[in-house]
Amino acid sequence: MTMDRLSAMEAFVAVAEAGSFTRAATRMRISTAMMTLHVSRLEQHLGVRLFNRTTRRVDLTEDGRQLLGHARAALDAYATAEKALLPGGGLTGRVRVDAPASVGHAFIVPALAEFRRQFPDIILDLSLGDRGTFFRVDGFDIVMRTGEAPMSGWLTVPLGKTRLLCLAAPSYVAEHGLPTTPEELEAHRCILYASVETSAQHPWTFWNEGRRVRVRPPAAFTFNDGGAIMATARAGLGIAQNLEMLARPDLDAGLLVPVLSHMARPDLSVVLMGERDRLALPHVRAVLDFLRNAIDWRLETV
Repeated sequence: MTMDRLSAMEAFVAVAEAGSFTRAATRMRISTAMMTLHVSRLEQHLGVRLFNRTTRRVDLTEDGRQLLGHARAALDAYATAEKALLPGGGLTGRVRVDAPASVGHAFIVPALAEFRRQFPDIILDLSLGDRGTFFRVDGFDIVMRTGEAPMSGWLTVPLGKTRLLCLAAPSYVAEHGLPTTPEELEAHRCILYASVETSAQHPWTFWNEGRRVRVRPPAAFTFNDGGAIMATARAGLGIAQNLEMLARPDLDAGLLVPVLSHMARPDLSVVLMGERDRLALPHVRAVLDFLRNAIDWRLETV
């Protein structure tokens, strides 16, 4: 890759991320005309159109979307190589990580100070959202998921296993008692999760002597945020369901008690996933190893 092509690739990525030639030019400290020239030359070299341009917006074409991941990888690899050749050089670059919001807040965010101490020149782009498989995972270097099938062709790194537990505050139990079967949840106030993709409440799954039992408990409250669900349960306002790895501090402190734990769904795998070529980059691998080894996820070992 010549320097002209490198500059053109940098310009392309800047426009794709900014959604504007003008904002991208400001970010790279060049003129808008020069930014447009870089992208035009790249399009001519590749023989494809990378952006659909209108007077109001700039969107990637399908060819542009395909190129974006490769362009980011190339720029990251160049930055890593350049940094390594400098005196005192270390790992550098941007790593994009996607994780469920509740897990990210509980585990990853508290570890950021140690991450910064170990890798001061790596930029961590952390996306937190309870979106699951409905959300496209392309564009991320590392994706964390719980209880989902591995992505085809991706490298999967297991962290451990957890369970989905029903939970209630002692004050709720004192007032309403405990259900002894999943069907008895119909007589209780329940705190449910509703994703951002659909307003339908997810059924709760239990296992009774090897038989799967699915119920749709009545909703006293619905949230698309795990933290809100846990706070409402701690307040004694109903029975909730959450991952044991997230509920463990509240269970240990006596703020919540397990409900129907003998019928809890079997262990769910907690994994990190990523495309093999991205995970092979030194700075991405460093983040993967940090997430795997430096954080106590409160999981059962695989």
